[in-house]
Amino acid sequence: MFPNLKAEMARYGLTYAKVAEAIGRTPNWVDTRLRGKASINIEEARLIRNTFFPGMDYDYLFASEPINSIHTIKDE
Repeated sequence: MFPNLKAEMARYGLTYAKVAEAIGRTPNWVDTRLRGKASINIEEARLIRNTFFPGMDYDYLFASEPINSIHTIKDE
């Protein structure tokens, strides 16, 4: 789940631990959400996006399928 978010985390060198610390959760919490075993609510998504990826589109970051280009989202 969230393949684009995982890809961006890898590009920026972000670990589950770094994300968890920034949003006040545990690395296990992040792992569970990114594997699709539990959902991320809008406030949590907003916090992740605003903290680490402020210039990126929510639809791109939190898509359930990989999107090869952010322009795919913006051009639709």
